[in-house]
Amino acid sequence: MKRYIAFFLSILLVANITACGMASEPDIETEPPVEDTSSPQPMQEQNVDQQDIQEPEQDTQGPEKTTDPDLIYSKLVERFRALVVDPFGQDSDEPGEIGVLEAARDAGDRAEYEMGYLVEDLSGDGIPELAVGQLGGPINALYTLVDGQPELVFEGWYRSSYVYMGDGHFYYYGSSSAAKTGQGVFYLTKDGTALECESFLFTGLDSGGDIRVYYNETGSWDLAESEESDMTAEDFWALDPAGEALPLTPFSGTGSFSAVESESPVSVQYLTEVGDEDYNWVTLYDGPDACCILITSDSWASDLNIWNLFVEDVADDGTMTCSATLAGDDCHWDTVTSDTQIAVQLIFPGDLPAYGISYEDQHGTLRRFAIEVSGDDGSLLLREADPNESGFVLGGE
Repeated sequence: MKRYIAFFLSILLVANITACGMASEPDIETEPPVEDTSSPQPMQEQNVDQQDIQEPEQDTQGPEKTTDPDLIYSKLVERFRALVVDPFGQDSDEPGEIGVLEAARDAGDRAEYEMGYLVEDLSGDGIPELAVGQLGGPINALYTLVDGQPELVFEGWYRSSYVYMGDGHFYYYGSSSAAKTGQGVFYLTKDGTALECESFLFTGLDSGGDIRVYYNETGSWDLAESEESDMTAEDFWALDPAGEALPLTPFSGTGSFSAVESESPVSVQYLTEVGDEDYNWVTLYDGPDACCILITSDSWASDLNIWNLFVEDVADDGTMTCSATLAGDDCHWDTVTSDTQIAVQLIFPGDLPAYGISYEDQHGTLRRFAIEVSGDDGSLLLREADPNESGFVLGGE
């Protein structure tokens, strides 16, 4: 018994000595450890240099947590560009990509010129959305940012499409069967994460099998949740709401040209050196003082023609009315793209316009231009003809 008591007293003595020794040193554990304390660590592992402990936490707050919407959306934009450039070479059932792929296949070789994207705040909450769709037409996919990551708001395709109307509103047109067609106005919620219905009309069969128009403000296709409208089916199908096309940037990378801009995607310049490009050569004149011009386009266009112009009348304000004849059998192209290089050898006989071009742009708008030589520096200019006239009527300067 005395042996056990002596052993117990020796343990107490050692404990007291240890406590006294530690009391003379700084207390390094007066506060809870900054690191995870879920599993206690030996003293040797806790006394690791503090800089080593903090470095991983600093790395997780590094540059990958960008707040630049263009950078955040860039991966999506490039994915959609790949789909649009080669729509038949790939397939997808990913939400958001189905409608874009359908529209790109419908456009075929013109897809990268007729489809584009836009990063812009449409809901008004200060967070930009990403819209992907057809220039001047339906939006096939819309995304917003939630916690800094893209989230799909809606998807549109041929039988269920959305066209931008302005001020965060979209016009919906869709069909679920021969008898059921719907049209309505929807708007983005303030946070941009969903569409809310403002008004919705749809056709359906009544109990007698006749087509009627029904109305609600929920977007429902259920007759039980709707009321019959006074509108006739003929008036319903004749609806043509005003829209405000979004200025999408074409996936061809040519910038944000839209139908409301006066600039021409087709341009002309002197051809002073011949490179390795695959030129479409046209010779209109090969005598003395001949020169060569190059016609190019930064986007897809159709029915491009080169015309001989003849000034028929000059008004007091300088407006010129010109007659036009096709410059030659080889002066017509069904389509031109950014890869098309048209080299024309000709002569500019005087101050009055002698040549012109016409084409339909990517929006289907007929554009006519006279090719002129600048009186200031001799450079080539395109003067657009009055779009309200049927021929080449050039306004005074």
